[in-house]
Amino acid sequence: MRAPVFGILVAVFCSCLLRGEELGLKESRDVVYAEYAERKLRLDWFRPDDDKVYPGILVVHGGGWIGGDRKSFETIGKELARAGYVVANLEYRLATEERFPGAVLDVKAAIRWMRKNARRLQLDPEAIGGVGGSAGGHLIAMAASTPDRESFPKGENHPDASDQLQAAVIMGSGVDQVARVKASSSGSIKNCVIFFGGEYDEVPEVYAQGSPITHVSEDTAPILMLDGEKDRPGERYPEYRKKLDAAGVVNEFSMIPEAKHGQWGKAEFRPAFVAAMVSFLDAQLK
Repeated sequence: MRAPVFGILVAVFCSCLLRGEELGLKESRDVVYAEYAERKLRLDWFRPDDDKVYPGILVVHGGGWIGGDRKSFETIGKELARAGYVVANLEYRLATEERFPGAVLDVKAAIRWMRKNARRLQLDPEAIGGVGGSAGGHLIAMAASTPDRESFPKGENHPDASDQLQAAVIMGSGVDQVARVKASSSGSIKNCVIFFGGEYDEVPEVYAQGSPITHVSEDTAPILMLDGEKDRPGERYPEYRKKLDAAGVVNEFSMIPEAKHGQWGKAEFRPAFVAAMVSFLDAQLK
């Protein structure tokens, strides 16, 4: 029963995309959203080419915190824009440049930038969601659970704006970095060592601070966990979902048939992933 229903959802979404393509998109590229000394961070934004006000979505690429770039999420970003959103697609400081919490601070700064520029972007500042894949999903989950927290200081990047999300979608993302490293065969994960600045035994408190599960509260944004069928579907989230449920946070899990890790941008699977995103985000933001 689930497959036919999901197929209908994808068909309806594709039909909406075609209508969106008829309208076209406005876009702007390489917009500076945050600065650290001489380092400038940039994003691209997309929105329907009309005068309506839409909810916003921040999209965040993966790459284990040490690789990847925003180009990998551009097509998804444009499809979300055609579905009726103002979409920001950002770069962030990789762990090879700035270890945790650098990338989390960047994502939060981008959310605040969207709010500060809501009027210019014709964006609803009370309806901003986040979408991320793999490490990008981890960063979105961190932002979703730590709104305006003093432990993640705003610095000089739009400190008078809120970095609270109203919805989040994470795909194939680790939400408990402590459990993740403990479950590894060697007790060490190379990109975690780079991102957190040491082995778990050396900085256990940093691994905990960098785990979305640590920060779940009633202020956590509604969240969709979205996995491919061939990407250990649901295995990352049982304890996380228990905490979300206990805090009264809306949370859902959905699986995309046949997809592997990182294939949310692949043409074969992208319509299904984006249809699931849009279904959840529309319910939370529209």
